[in-house]
Amino acid sequence: MIKSEEVILMNHELVGWAVCAFLILSCSYSLIKRCKSIRSKIKVPFKNLLDYHCFLSISATILAFIHVGGNLWNIRLSTGYVSLLMMVLVTSIGIIMKYFKKIYVKHRMFWLCSHILLAIILIGSLSLHIISYLLLQ
Repeated sequence: MIKSEEVILMNHELVGWAVCAFLILSCSYSLIKRCKSIRSKIKVPFKNLLDYHCFLSISATILAFIHVGGNLWNIRLSTGYVSLLMMVLVTSIGIIMKYFKKIYVKHRMFWLCSHILLAIILIGSLSLHIISYLLLQ
């Protein structure tokens, strides 16, 4: 018989993997945007891809908070918390760039470079988080 603690742990893992899947799908927007050979094969209008990118990123951030769960108040320096912080920053900058045009237009390159740099750090910290989780399991 499965204990309730094991069920909670399995659900915790599933939410974490869902966050990972949403982020991979979200990051594919950047790949599609920059590779003309891939872009020509996609039949979805480019503006719709940006909307999907935003939806997936915001959903991943919300799921990440659910994944952290009760541990949110017991913050310690780890790859998981660094990933969560980076995810919140990347998503916040993305929201600023998409919905607050007056702020974004003034310093466009700053916001864009910050968004990309923090996304790269997010991918690295999330990769380390997953690797350390799989090795310690």
